[in-house]
Amino acid sequence: MSGRGAYYKQLYGGRGAGRARGRGAPGPSHQDIRSASAEQYGSRGTKRQRSDVELGARSSDDLLNKARSLGGRSYPAYRDLQGSWDYPTFRLFVDHVQSDPYAPPGKMRIRVPHSTACIPQDLFSNKIRTVALCDYLTREACAVMDSGGQTTGRNEQQHSGGWASEKGGHVLIDRPGQQVLERSSVVLVRGGDGDDESLEGGIEQRFCVGLPAQGRTILGEQAARLFSTVIPHLARNLLYSSHDPGRMEAFVDSVEDQQDLRRQIALAGLVAFVPNGAILPRASGAADTPMESPNVVAFRSPPNLERTFVLPHRGPVSGMAIPKGITMVAGGGFHGKSTLLDALARGCYDHVPGDGREFLVTSARCVSVQGEDGRAVTNVDISPFIDNLPGNVPTTSFSTQDASGSTSMAAGVIEAIEVSADVLLFDEDTCATNFLIRDRRMQRLVSADPITPLVYKVRAMIKDHGCSSILVIGGCGDYCDVADLVLEMRNYQCFDVTAAAKQIAQDIPSAVPEHEATHFGTVRSRELQPKSLPSGNDKISVRKRTAMDIGRGETLDLSALVQLVHNSQTRTIAAVFKHTHHNTYQHTELSQVLQELERLLDTEGLDAVVQQDRIDGFLARPRPFEVAMAINRLRTVSLGYR
Repeated sequence: MSGRGAYYKQLYGGRGAGRARGRGAPGPSHQDIRSASAEQYGSRGTKRQRSDVELGARSSDDLLNKARSLGGRSYPAYRDLQGSWDYPTFRLFVDHVQSDPYAPPGKMRIRVPHSTACIPQDLFSNKIRTVALCDYLTREACAVMDSGGQTTGRNEQQHSGGWASEKGGHVLIDRPGQQVLERSSVVLVRGGDGDDESLEGGIEQRFCVGLPAQGRTILGEQAARLFSTVIPHLARNLLYSSHDPGRMEAFVDSVEDQQDLRRQIALAGLVAFVPNGAILPRASGAADTPMESPNVVAFRSPPNLERTFVLPHRGPVSGMAIPKGITMVAGGGFHGKSTLLDALARGCYDHVPGDGREFLVTSARCVSVQGEDGRAVTNVDISPFIDNLPGNVPTTSFSTQDASGSTSMAAGVIEAIEVSADVLLFDEDTCATNFLIRDRRMQRLVSADPITPLVYKVRAMIKDHGCSSILVIGGCGDYCDVADLVLEMRNYQCFDVTAAAKQIAQDIPSAVPEHEATHFGTVRSRELQPKSLPSGNDKISVRKRTAMDIGRGETLDLSALVQLVHNSQTRTIAAVFKHTHHNTYQHTELSQVLQELERLLDTEGLDAVVQQDRIDGFLARPRPFEVAMAINRLRTVSLGYR
């Protein structure tokens, strides 16, 4: 091949992931409708176009005629479709069309007026019910896509082709996981929202579309079919009449019950609750769905720890109550200790019905801490745990670009308390041993150890800062001295062995009584310099839930944030960085900046942290703790004490 054909093949066909695959002839059977994770499509929102205001909304017939008329033209001509288009029962917003078929797909929205959707107001009568309803509709939209929607053609392998084969026709929606999160994929909008003050309020679905093309040539008939069949099919998902009313209501009620249960356990002086019958094991290490096996063991509370709570919709639910204080989870290897702790870590979120962990709730302010060799630490007072470092390195405002396991854990504990965590979770397998304990033999052998282990401070931590601990311990028996509650996981069953642990602590003395601290130490608030966060000029790419590329030089590793459960939360954290950089805060203490951010999200939703003229349907709300943890791990952030 030579000339222009070779030039364009090299320019657009040799981009690896951007290259079309396989071969196929043109035709409507090549349309595809599917869901995808946001990690595939960059971290930027899309511009809100003003053409719908300047030109007025056009009809769906106009849209179909326009799409057909573009057939055979170069791909950038698709931009003529930008604007708003009125269908009989909904309005379609084409906010952005990509300039090239191999670029990230365009952005669109469907808005159905409340008077047309007819969803009972009781299903979105408060914040949590609104979140649950929008999550439910997002899942149902994904189910529509998984079932094939209005497609009539071949599978994905048959769809692919060489450089000149068809590309596009894909509709993509942010796919939820097992947790119910506040999302931007489906939102309730007020009347007059945006530029058109006459627009009626309603419910809005946001999604991405790759418009169909052969090479860089528009396929007009295929585009018209997408707008005439696939888009209306997706819009019907927003109608109450398209759903099982009982199933929708049960989903929303279940999520509201979980929120209410979390409120009740806090009032009862508890930090966690594990319901009888819960299925804690997951399908695999790479899947968050419940294990499906005839041999799976459902959770059952030890009789003396069982409590019953009455929920607004479900009624009574019984299970194990974990009180404030220090709880040690012991047991042999592979008996279910870490499985229980993993479930408790996710208990700060509500779960979908059927997950197995619904109604397993923990404090909304629980934080998991683990060792992170190599992480950055910026001006953290770790002196409650570490002092007298070699070379007289100060620890009252400690910084490093390459933390050890123990210093990273000391920093992690202090950082969590700084932003008001009230429960810390530790798993011996992921912790630095010298941060957890130091026995008599090591004390005698090593006299110049700068580390005060957690076991000497854990009771002072709850006394001075109201922060409880739940620890999975398989080999550090010294925690028998300080634990208020000791659970044993044995053959995936839970037993209360507190009395036996206390007797062992008396029979076999440890060094804890001699060295336990009476005071934890002061935890001070640090000042954040917002301008040190990535700005709008910095390209941020969220490759996956646990990694964020910032500019050309930094990869932010978030793998230790085990309570960050969806890549769209990571995308939101990236948006928060830019939003915080460009806004002025009355207070710049990190904890107060997070509080202001929470108030903003509560009142204005996720759109508040996206650039003003953009829309992003691939965001999910993170907790303030994960936002703080991400900020603390930035290598270029400016944090410090006054």
